[in-house]
Amino acid sequence: MSKAEKKHAQSLLFDDFPNISKKSWKKEAEKKIAKPGSYEDFIWNTEDGIAVEPFYTKEEAADFFLGGNPLPGEFPFVRGSRKKDNSWLLAEEVKVAAPQDAAHGARAAAEGGADSLTFIPETKLKRNDVETLIKHIDPSRIRVNFALREDPEKVCRFFISSCSKKGIDTRELGGAVFFDPLSQLLSRGPSAVPLEKNVEKVAEAIRYLSDTAPGYAGFSVESSTFKNSGATITQELAFTIAAATEYLVMLRERGVDADSACRHLVFSFSTGSSYFAEIAKLRAARALWANVAQQFSPARTESTRMRVHCRTTTFNKTVYDPHANILRTALEAMASVIGGTDSLTVEPFDVCYREPDELSRRVARNIQLLIKNESHLGAVIDPGGGSYHIEKLTQSISQKSLELFQEIERKGGYLECLKSGFIQNAVEGSRKKTLYGISRRKKTLIGTNEFPNLLEKMSGHIQKTPSTEKEVNGSAPEIAPLVESRAAEGFERTRLLSEEHAERTGEAPRVFLLHLSDSPQTAARSVFSMNFFGCGGFEVVDGAENPGVDQGIAAALRESPLAVVICGSDKDYEQFAEEAIKKLKSKKTEIKAVVPGGGQSVREKLAQAGADDFIHGGSDVLEMIERYQQPLLSGEVRT
Repeated sequence: MSKAEKKHAQSLLFDDFPNISKKSWKKEAEKKIAKPGSYEDFIWNTEDGIAVEPFYTKEEAADFFLGGNPLPGEFPFVRGSRKKDNSWLLAEEVKVAAPQDAAHGARAAAEGGADSLTFIPETKLKRNDVETLIKHIDPSRIRVNFALREDPEKVCRFFISSCSKKGIDTRELGGAVFFDPLSQLLSRGPSAVPLEKNVEKVAEAIRYLSDTAPGYAGFSVESSTFKNSGATITQELAFTIAAATEYLVMLRERGVDADSACRHLVFSFSTGSSYFAEIAKLRAARALWANVAQQFSPARTESTRMRVHCRTTTFNKTVYDPHANILRTALEAMASVIGGTDSLTVEPFDVCYREPDELSRRVARNIQLLIKNESHLGAVIDPGGGSYHIEKLTQSISQKSLELFQEIERKGGYLECLKSGFIQNAVEGSRKKTLYGISRRKKTLIGTNEFPNLLEKMSGHIQKTPSTEKEVNGSAPEIAPLVESRAAEGFERTRLLSEEHAERTGEAPRVFLLHLSDSPQTAARSVFSMNFFGCGGFEVVDGAENPGVDQGIAAALRESPLAVVICGSDKDYEQFAEEAIKKLKSKKTEIKAVVPGGGQSVREKLAQAGADDFIHGGSDVLEMIERYQQPLLSGEVRT
């Protein structure tokens, strides 16, 4: 078939699918599943306040950066940095306490499929330590990185020298030193080395690497401090770009040109589980940085290309039901890859409560191997391209991040905003908003604040203790640190306290579910209540086998509960709830009477009858559980 014939055949095919306006689609949507004029009800807002519609058209996703449609590998790299595929490096972290043990761990990771290794030293590295670390691996084939808090130039020299001894052409080496002194100012336990001295060390590392290993990155900008403290996506992006800009300014003052600084810089992003937004974030990040870096007048357009490493966030990971973390990291890994990361670290599912074991490291590694070798996400250039939703979201995130970045610049730049607390206050506000939503179960963490496994016990499995904020030279740091945490910590704390109480007394805090009837609404409210109190590690006894007021109260008293939840239908509440509460209180006044659901008039009536609390979809679960726990833990209540 000739080209003309193919074109004619395609035109015949597409003629069968005429263009339909967005207005027509809206009407169809409203006609099928809602009332006319209710399209606005389908729109939801991200944590950054970006409105997301249920569908988009080609016109809405057009007119992207610079008014054009760049191809993959072309400035501003919104569609990725590569022109042939979407390949990435499977990275794994190796802690270095004893270099010999770390070397064996690195070898095992490489044999298991990792093609990039990041060594995290717990003490200062010496030259022979670095030689030991790479003894069993080939740095020309396996990327070798170092995550450091000091001495980037010295470690670079040790590494390049060790590679030369192995006969490796160091000018062909890839890899990076993850060294971010600006991030250290915000993290717990900031370095005692002044920022100016650390930046000078970065400049020295760049000068050394420019001659010996031009493809090796000598410093980094890391977003994990923001992400793991509760920052939104646009905050994370704007603050990270602002930090990189600050570095370029400081390095230029020390004689490092823009090309050298950009070539030896790696961005490390923390990927969360807001799937499409995280894909769009990486696409927006590359385009924003390309345009910002261009303002420093590099000699080569290639210098404006962002080198991206991603690692799955710890902010949304949980101690309870930890295998759900596997699903979370799988989603985050896919978003990182589709977004176009150059390398990726997937955290093991148990990293938040113990040192990962061989199984959890293998599972983390296999997540990447599966999406690479079975899903083939590395074979398609810009797999997110052409999705109007992702394209539009990329534009929206870019615009909002740019506005925040420009505000930072107007306030004097990144460092000045750290000193004034502008950045910390913004992140803290977002963190509180997120925790508020989690406490009220508006945001879900499966197994933690929704659908907990009531039989699960974790106190015996936790090996890590929470780190505490440190001070430098006995005084508070000039720059207020961000509080890195996990969103689940509040609920986990209450469950652990319940476990400890059970270990100490022989029984966990107990709640009894009294069924007024066997109606479907009663069953639904009992399940809701079971999840509600189960989130705090309470033992929930379901009284479904003894429905009715008298039978239910008798069964409840046999269990000696801390609280009795009166479950029933709206009709049951009108007929029987008042009687049940009064009889319960007459038998044992200290038992809390709790009512799930019910209208306002019913609540007022039952409150007068002696109901202590009412729970519903908007209740602050964490606050109530902590309030019920407190007298038990202080020994004021005896059952």
